[in-house]
Amino acid sequence: MRAAAFVVAGVLAVPALASAQNCTADARQVVDAIYRQVLERGVSGGEANTWISQLQSGQTTVRELVENIAQSPEHRQRFLPGESEGSRRNAATALYRHLLAREPDAGGLQAQVAFLNRNNDIDAVTTALVSSAEYQEKFGETTVPGQNIRYCPNGGGTAMSRFQGLDRNRNNQIERSEWNGSDRSFANHDWNGDGVLSNSEVRMGARRWPNDEGDFDPNGRASWTARSFRQIDRNNDGRIVPNEWYYAPEYFRRADRDRNGALSENEFVNNASWDDDRDDRFDDLDMNNNGRIERSEWHGTADAFQWLDRNSDNVLSRAEVVGDSTTTTSFDSFGSLDTNNNGRLDVGEWRWSVVSFNRYDTNQDNSISRAEFNARGGAPQTQNPR
Repeated sequence: MRAAAFVVAGVLAVPALASAQNCTADARQVVDAIYRQVLERGVSGGEANTWISQLQSGQTTVRELVENIAQSPEHRQRFLPGESEGSRRNAATALYRHLLAREPDAGGLQAQVAFLNRNNDIDAVTTALVSSAEYQEKFGETTVPGQNIRYCPNGGGTAMSRFQGLDRNRNNQIERSEWNGSDRSFANHDWNGDGVLSNSEVRMGARRWPNDEGDFDPNGRASWTARSFRQIDRNNDGRIVPNEWYYAPEYFRRADRDRNGALSENEFVNNASWDDDRDDRFDDLDMNNNGRIERSEWHGTADAFQWLDRNSDNVLSRAEVVGDSTTTTSFDSFGSLDTNNNGRLDVGEWRWSVVSFNRYDTNQDNSISRAEFNARGGAPQTQNPR
């Protein structure tokens, strides 16, 4: 019997509450509100200075801080202890209260507990709740759940300036006509699929929301996080090499900043801070289809462009971004996914949704052969590590 993908059952879309929120530019007040909501206590002394600094500098958002603090050792110890059925029920209930600011509905609670019984991964439940449609509709990137406080910094740093530069009609969202890139490039940045880009969706270094065909697969879908790094690093040697990589080779080469043929955890986790186009393939960016990317087609950082431009001719060739026949490293997505080396992929080895697994498994034998994998063009087209 196939394993079911994790779906946040009982998480319902509700009307936005932005009009009722108090807007503040005081990052300390916002972080204190997150502590009161998630940890049920205020900030003590200077313990939250790092969070405050990151929020002020635009390195993180309120939503990301809520997730990080909910996954902190203190929150785990105080609110998510034990592995019994009752403890898991209490943990899921606490997460609903802290992250969605409500009591869990019966169906949602049952789904979370069943998932925890199978997988024992409380962080996946946390990520799913703060990435849910309900959370995004109620709180978005800027509002503290349950605290009637919204963060609205004055001025804004480089991320806000980037957004403002793209938002030519000044309506606080970026339409497709304002985006200098392909439809696929636009879709890569449109995490919630609402047809426009918000500041959070173009902020340099932001983390994508899980969004794979409506399914959330906590055992597979990679993101550029330390936890995903450990998932891909199959032999646990602290680096990812080509035979462990099952995403597009282009993403590997662009993240390999020291060009040594392996990804360190630092390269993997921090690549977004300098290459925010890491989810856009060469063909997504080459808008005029002339086989190269000019500066006018690039919406990442100048640092990333210069690093990729190895011959310093002020354009990026396909070989510089993707690699060519002279590239010595080879990639085999199927082999990287086939962790037990039996020549086929089962649901436990699949890193995307069960929906996509079923689509690849054309003969419905509960496994994907190499032929079935290749017939679909290799790893799913949404094969960027979001």
